[in-house]
Amino acid sequence: MIYNQFRAVLILLCLTWAIVGPAPVAAAESTAANDLKIVLVPYGWLTGFSGTFGARGHETNVTNSFAQLDKYLNFAAMGHMEVIYRDTVGLIGEFNYARLGDQTSRKGVSLDGQMSFTMSDLAAFYRLGSYSLGEQGSTVSYDLLAGARIWTLDMKLSAEYMQMDDSVHMQKTWVDPIIGARTNIHFNDTWSAELRGGVGGFGANSTFTWDAMALIGYSFCENATLLAGYRAVGLNYESGSGRDNFKANATLHGPIVGLSFTF
Repeated sequence: MIYNQFRAVLILLCLTWAIVGPAPVAAAESTAANDLKIVLVPYGWLTGFSGTFGARGHETNVTNSFAQLDKYLNFAAMGHMEVIYRDTVGLIGEFNYARLGDQTSRKGVSLDGQMSFTMSDLAAFYRLGSYSLGEQGSTVSYDLLAGARIWTLDMKLSAEYMQMDDSVHMQKTWVDPIIGARTNIHFNDTWSAELRGGVGGFGANSTFTWDAMALIGYSFCENATLLAGYRAVGLNYESGSGRDNFKANATLHGPIVGLSFTF
C-alpha cells in the first residue's frame, strides 16, 4: 500500500532527526565565524515513471504511478546536500537510487526484477540577490545553477516475452551538463517555499533532460524544516544501434517528503 511507503519514509526521517537533531545548534555557532552553512536533507521521493525503455532493438512501454510503489519498488535511497558561503555561492549534491521489481511486466516485454537507476546531480550556484516582500519579514531570493547530472541505468528485459533465446541485460552510465534556476521564498520564520527547474543534455550524451520541483517547508525548530512537495525529471537518451542499442525516453515523477537540517 502507498500508505505503508509513506509511513516507512516518515519513520526513517524521525529516526534521522533523533540522531542528528540536537547537533545543528552547536554546529551553526561554530561555523558562524566563517559564514559557512551546510544543509543536509534526507528525503523520500515516491517515484512513479512512464516512458519507453529498450535494449538491443527491443522496446517496452512502461507506465507506473507512485500509487503503485508496493508493486514494483524494491529499494530506494535519496539525499540532498548543500554547502553555502555567505548566502551567495555554494555547491549542491543530490543522489537518487531506485531498484525496480519484476511486477512491472507488460504485454510483449517485461522488466525482469533487475531494472535500477541512479541519478546524481553535482552543481554550483550563484545567488543573484535577495529581496524583501514587505510583509512580515518575507523575502525572496534567486539562484542560477550549473553542473552535471550522472545517470546509471541497469535494465534486464525478459526473453520469455520477446521470443528470444536469452534475456537482454545492459547497463549504461553517462553524464549530462545541466543548467537551471531556483527561487526561495521565506514567508515568515515558520513557512517557506522553493521552486527549482533546469534543462540539460543538449546532445552531449542525452538528447535532452529536464527537471522541475516545488516544495513547501515548515520550520518546527531553529535548524530543522519539514519539507513536502512534488518533483518530475525527464530523460531522452539513446545510444548505439542493433545489438548495441540502448534507449530510455521516460519521465520520473512523484511526491517528496523530507527533513532539512542546517549546520
